[in-house]
Amino acid sequence: MSQFANTLIQWHGQFGRTGLPWQGEKDPYKVWLSEIMLQQTQVVTVIDRYQTFLVKFPHLNALASASSEEVMALWAGLGYYTRARNLHACAQKIVAEYGGNFPADPQVLETLPGIGKSTARAIAAFCFNYPASILDANVQRVLARVHGITAPLKSSVENKKLWLLADSLLPQDTKLMPIYTQALMDFGATVCSASKPVCLSEQQKYSPCIYQKECAAHQQQIVLKTPCKTTKTKVKLVVSDMLLVVCQNKILLEKRPPSGIWGGLWSLPESPWQEIAQVADAAKVRMGIGIEQFASALHWILPTQYQAAKKLAPRKHVFTHRTLYYSITVLTLSPATPLVNLSEPLEWVSLADLPRYGLPTPIKQLMQDFGWLSVA
Repeated sequence: MSQFANTLIQWHGQFGRTGLPWQGEKDPYKVWLSEIMLQQTQVVTVIDRYQTFLVKFPHLNALASASSEEVMALWAGLGYYTRARNLHACAQKIVAEYGGNFPADPQVLETLPGIGKSTARAIAAFCFNYPASILDANVQRVLARVHGITAPLKSSVENKKLWLLADSLLPQDTKLMPIYTQALMDFGATVCSASKPVCLSEQQKYSPCIYQKECAAHQQQIVLKTPCKTTKTKVKLVVSDMLLVVCQNKILLEKRPPSGIWGGLWSLPESPWQEIAQVADAAKVRMGIGIEQFASALHWILPTQYQAAKKLAPRKHVFTHRTLYYSITVLTLSPATPLVNLSEPLEWVSLADLPRYGLPTPIKQLMQDFGWLSVA
């Protein structure tokens, strides 16, 4: 066994994380689900959603046979919705082409929707004791710091070197693959964290770091600068106007295209997003394009007369690479208004049925503010 692996496994026996619902799991379905959910989502957020998801879809066949609406509704709020679509497609493909059994070979797993190289190897290592390294963000950070890799890890050359390094550190005994893989994740998350590594802390919970003496980044005093951070994409500022139409205990929802922001979710009819240069410009942009313009665009749905209209205070929603400032106009139609039969992307949705629809977080919060959805 490599000394790196041996040291890490010994550390894990005393200091590894405990209590996470997917730890020690050998069921490929549950491991796969946790790996997908944990991509770009914090552990504290995933814990409850992971368990809720398993209650609704306790096994692969249950997920594969579910409708896309059921999957998206349960995923709503976790963000990066392509993950949910790929999750559903992957389940269906495994059922259809592999008899409902996950392949053990990571190279085969990589061919499935939404499963990248590191995720495929995590499934193989945890569930099948396959000798395959992983390279999630935590692991990349640990290896870069300990081994003094200062070049940007996103370059194809450095990424290939990192994979070779990770493979060279694996324990020889394949039965140790699950604990080694979990230990590597835990160490990166708790000891060698991005902004508060224990080697730079006066109160070292895991004192000292097991690799501190040999850590190249610590010796060169560049721990927080390692791995090399690429230039962040400038956050865009955008504005939009939305229309909330209420009639006969129903609201008008519009299904968004399958790709892009909030892909496949149900939202409110809205104006195109308009980019602005700075936050102050939001006040200059005409927030609220007017009911008349919405009515013109939806003339075949909305009556020319409505019972009441109210414009809500502008709201804000922060994405990873953009910030949305949006205004909502509430249009209450007369109960006597005949509702035109609709087909996607528009649909009249009963307030009682809202929990079954996948809604973007800000729209879900709006529905909760109106008392139409319970607060989870």
